[in-house]
Amino acid sequence: MKLLEDVSSAVTHRPPPRRTKLTLGVAAVFLLVAAVVGIVLVASSGGGSDDTAADGDPRPSGTLADWATGVTDACTTVAAEQPIMAQGPEVRLDVANLAAVEAGTSALVSAVHDVPLPAEEAEQTQANAVVDTGDQAAQAWTALTDSTAEATPEQIAQAAELTAGFVAGMTQLGVNCTPIG
Repeated sequence: MKLLEDVSSAVTHRPPPRRTKLTLGVAAVFLLVAAVVGIVLVASSGGGSDDTAADGDPRPSGTLADWATGVTDACTTVAAEQPIMAQGPEVRLDVANLAAVEAGTSALVSAVHDVPLPAEEAEQTQANAVVDTGDQAAQAWTALTDSTAEATPEQIAQAAELTAGFVAGMTQLGVNCTPIG
């Protein structure tokens, strides 16, 4: 017979049982849900980040004729919204019109950027060359308006030449940009 002295009166604590299977199961479910959500997000965004233009230009599509039609519409719209652009190239040489011409040129360049480039590579190269000229023209006008120094007639003439070259380049590719001289 055992005496009460031999029986311990304190309860001994055992370490809690490990829940390895439960932990692994929860982690597996979490990873599966995250993978499904990731696949859905990638699929809904159009397949990833293989855009051809980092600044948000539309994806190339159509032909050069489609691009010319879209840019013709852009020219007409900008000429209506920015009347200074429809007054002819000589108006761009007046220092008093500097801010208005800068706004008009920037609006025209922005509107042309909104038109998708042609899908075919050779046509895309031609259109890109014209768009690049427009970017240079917009940068030249912006530099003149942002400068603290007064713009010289030579600087204004150079910016006006870039703008005229931009319009002429669009016209050579079939754009009807007659509202903008």
